[in-house]
Amino acid sequence: MCKGKLLCGRVKCPLLQKFEFLESIKIDNRIDDPTPPSAFVGRIGYPKVYAGSLVALNEENASYLDSPWMWEGSVDDIMRLRTSLVRTTKRLDVNTPSNPDYFLLKVQEATASIKPIEIDAKVVKVNKKLLFNDTLQPMGFNAIVENFNVVDNPKIPKEVEKVYYDDLKASKAVLYLRNRGFSTYYIQKLFSIGMFGERRSRKLVPTRWSITAVHDIIGEWLKRQITHFKASEKYVLFNFEHFGNHFEVLLSPGEYSFQLIEIWIKKSFWSPEKTWIGVDKEDLTKKKEYSALGGGYYAARLPVLEYLYKIKRKASILVIREIKPEYYAPLGVWVVEEGIRKALRREPQIFENYDLALTNASSRILTDLNAWKRCLTKVKQHSLSSFF
Repeated sequence: MCKGKLLCGRVKCPLLQKFEFLESIKIDNRIDDPTPPSAFVGRIGYPKVYAGSLVALNEENASYLDSPWMWEGSVDDIMRLRTSLVRTTKRLDVNTPSNPDYFLLKVQEATASIKPIEIDAKVVKVNKKLLFNDTLQPMGFNAIVENFNVVDNPKIPKEVEKVYYDDLKASKAVLYLRNRGFSTYYIQKLFSIGMFGERRSRKLVPTRWSITAVHDIIGEWLKRQITHFKASEKYVLFNFEHFGNHFEVLLSPGEYSFQLIEIWIKKSFWSPEKTWIGVDKEDLTKKKEYSALGGGYYAARLPVLEYLYKIKRKASILVIREIKPEYYAPLGVWVVEEGIRKALRREPQIFENYDLALTNASSRILTDLNAWKRCLTKVKQHSLSSFF
């Protein structure tokens, strides 16, 4: 019925944009290209899933294709960038890492490398379906391959070799690498491709699950650390905006708590017909259930906890994320993680009380202040998440 006429109310049609990007993607019967490095593990058909390396058809700057902390521009720019990454996969049982075959061993080597590495493989079949969802970064075609090999010598850090050969539990491996300066993005890939945990029980973890798992493991550890610090003495407000996502981060004096207000303005990706507001929260105790706001909740929490750990303070945290119509297709939770990190690097505004800080934040938010303040009041009255 629609055929690109935007009857859905969005600014652009995600389907038509995908087809536009597809026109420039050509895959031969053999792949001889670099991986940024990166990997993908699917979840469809679990416990039999497609897994393998991501390969850059644009060889000039392969590492940039998997470096979200460096990305700028528009939603179109990121879709064009990421759809040039081909998934070179085979169907594997998630238990394969406990006794890895040659294919998986080579994928693990390539993924653990800290520099781009050349991949050589024969293409058996190409599934021309792009991958877009709210957690993952966009990805291009899925090429089913055989005779997969790593051409170059991978450069693997000694810390990664340690967690691989020492059989550390997955959560301990995550924290070990995090505390030695490795990024969440790098750790997520190793977690997903089955390089963590006791060898006999290692598993492939679908990429979207591994992203949230790493955010949660590190976040829970940081929560426990900051409880020993002094409370923030002022009401400190940060803000930043990119890719149609606006963030306000308010740190208030008090014991640790975290609240996220998510506002999807009418005509944005998840809410084409009306503005939607959702809220979730937590205190020092671990959340019993997965947040109804999805992986963005854990991606929003992590950088604020990292900031508090760095400045040796604890605080009550409020994050407001307002998504505008220009965010017409999902790019993944890195938009949240990096948006809040960049907000926290900016010079903050200081206020004497909570209401003044909220009023100032509302001056940069399109949604009516009273609408999302009612959400805050509702959450204070009930322990469970509330949605409006």
